[in-house]
Amino acid sequence: MTINRKAVFAVFTAADNSSASFAEDLLALGIASKAEAKPLAMEWASQHKKYKAKITKGQRGLMLPRNSAAERAMYRVLDVCFPKADTPKTPKKPTANKQDAVEKLFKSWSALSGAEKRRFARMQIER
Repeated sequence: MTINRKAVFAVFTAADNSSASFAEDLLALGIASKAEAKPLAMEWASQHKKYKAKITKGQRGLMLPRNSAAERAMYRVLDVCFPKADTPKTPKKPTANKQDAVEKLFKSWSALSGAEKRRFARMQIER
């Protein structure tokens, strides 16, 4: 069986261009980011005749029922319009309070009482 590479590449090109065109269409309508589009996608999913779900207020704001068809549709539409591959990764910030493992163990050892240190030494000998 041979694969028609040209046809496969045409599908890939169409898929690559489609997400860009959706984002461009939304930008023309005044929606520049996924965060701006989310409330509208939520409203769309809640009103769509296929999904019909009620939007409720949760701890972090408005939300659709968890794991419902409407919520999955909302995220699916947002992922098509704003693919993760197009968003730059934010570099991880170094942690300021990184402590050396040996230093941490030494502080723990120093905090032990004399009796606890002797007991620990006996445990090491018995092993």
